[in-house]
Amino acid sequence: MTVRTELRPILGVAAALVAGCAGGPPALDSASRSAIEATVDRYVAASNEGDAEALTALYADDAVLLPPDHEPIQGRDAIGEFWSEGTDTGLEVSTLRLEVDGDVAYLVGRYHLPPTDQEEADSGQYVLCLKRQRDGAWKLTADIWNGSGGPDERGADGDSPRTAIS
Repeated sequence: MTVRTELRPILGVAAALVAGCAGGPPALDSASRSAIEATVDRYVAASNEGDAEALTALYADDAVLLPPDHEPIQGRDAIGEFWSEGTDTGLEVSTLRLEVDGDVAYLVGRYHLPPTDQEEADSGQYVLCLKRQRDGAWKLTADIWNGSGGPDERGADGDSPRTAIS
């Protein structure tokens, strides 16, 4: 089969488009996965240590925090003020999904906080959105979580992330 010369560029573009659509999502490179998981580890550690400054440093300048039953909190400085009011200790998280597309990533997961003298145990879901910065660091751009309801709605074990994932 011969193709007229003037159609070759069009067929080349069409072949490239078909090849691009045929593949699945790009594989998550291990360096990005490790860097994102390290950011989440620092988030958990800072929360558990009550280190609002370290926690705040994980957010991008224009990040938004969406705590349950609270108005959106926009910007790193305002997020820092929120976290300076206190963090919860004993935070455990488990990631259910981690997706990366270039310099943008999101995680979906579950969290669990044990009971304290002041509060009951809390378990629920979270979504973290991150963006790779110019220096290569991954910063949070959006952070939202919500509880799963009262203890009788979560089950006898409080719906711990360790037992909630099947």
